[in-house]
Amino acid sequence: MNTDNATLDVVLIEDDPNTLDHLGNIISQSSRLNLLGTATTASDAQSLLFMQTPHVALIDLGLPDSSGVTLIDWLSRNKPQVEVLVITAFADDDHVIRSLEAGASGYLLKDYSAEELEAHILEVAQGGSPISPLIARQLLSRMQPRSPAQAPAAGASNQAQEAARQHMITDRELKVIQQVAKGFTVPEIAEQMGISTHTVSTHVKRIYRKLHVHTRAEAVYEASVIGLLD
Repeated sequence: MNTDNATLDVVLIEDDPNTLDHLGNIISQSSRLNLLGTATTASDAQSLLFMQTPHVALIDLGLPDSSGVTLIDWLSRNKPQVEVLVITAFADDDHVIRSLEAGASGYLLKDYSAEELEAHILEVAQGGSPISPLIARQLLSRMQPRSPAQAPAAGASNQAQEAARQHMITDRELKVIQQVAKGFTVPEIAEQMGISTHTVSTHVKRIYRKLHVHTRAEAVYEASVIGLLD
């Protein structure tokens, strides 16, 4: 969606009282964000989200009655239009991968200023996938590494096109996923390619279906594994 002038509705799920107050105050004091509701358990969160449909759900993983990953999966199946941004103290690969596979669009550690957190919430609503630098490095280390001897050279573009053909990815869809992987948002991709944001979103949804994924982060990971980004 276009967030240039819109106020974004946010739901916050966090069980620690101090963190809940801190994050809630950041959202409430922002002129760009509207705190639609809060919950401290996965059960209460499901009840809240059954009644409300925010633009972004900010979710902690360490909930007392269930893993936040289970809540993310529930949201992906029942309200896929809600963007999920994880904010947690868990930095291990298992939590990261499970969250992204369940449907999270971003993964942040709890070390951001008010301004940075607001910017990341707006980013995920615009189609971005904000990820803490530490988490990004971990993901990249899993996806790569290639030694210089293994890295493709002049034939990289041809290899990507061949991989696209094998997975029935069109040239336009290939361009879109490559731009997504570079971190560009939907509006930025639309401007670069001279098409509407709706068309970009349609391409992204088709890519998800063809790659059997549900989130941008998962799509980028799968695209890298099968060679679309070479």
